[in-house]
Amino acid sequence: MKSVTLQVPDEIYEACQQMARKYGRTVEECVMEFMLKYGPKPRPKLTEEESRAAWERLMRHMGAQNLGYATGANNEGIDADLAREYSSSHEKEA
Repeated sequence: MKSVTLQVPDEIYEACQQMARKYGRTVEECVMEFMLKYGPKPRPKLTEEESRAAWERLMRHMGAQNLGYATGANNEGIDADLAREYSSSHEKEA
């Protein structure tokens, strides 16, 4: 198990202290319980079949978008596109 130091506002710490006293636990135990209940959960490991199906779903979208021109590592073209977009007010002309 790893150790983590958290800085929380005084009112949050006081609420944790009250919970700890109420349930006869330490503040650390109350925080740990909260994190286990409401914190992020690890993603389940996919089976080989689930992984293959997910990859196939992703691959169906490859090439689905056509920008009307070739793309690649053309940095000058990318820079020109960005400059054009940043300088545009995006207001419709009448």
